[in-house]
Amino acid sequence: MSKPKFYQAEIKEVKGNVLDHVYPHLTLNQLTMSERMGSEEALCPECGHNHWIILAKESCAVREGGKPYIECMECGYITHL
Repeated sequence: MSKPKFYQAEIKEVKGNVLDHVYPHLTLNQLTMSERMGSEEALCPECGHNHWIILAKESCAVREGGKPYIECMECGYITHL
């Protein structure tokens, strides 16, 4: 059995349009925040806050769901972006 490995994730603010950051291959017909999250404020449906973590591509949700997923920093609600 090999020794365990641990990886440190770092939270870094995404500057500019997060949809361009998450979907760089969609240059035409890009979704808007209102279309995807219900409003430009992107409020969490569970707690009403709007600070989100983009989950790593290696995370279980992204691997299984096949889409970029985000998690509310306040309550932990997870949805795809």
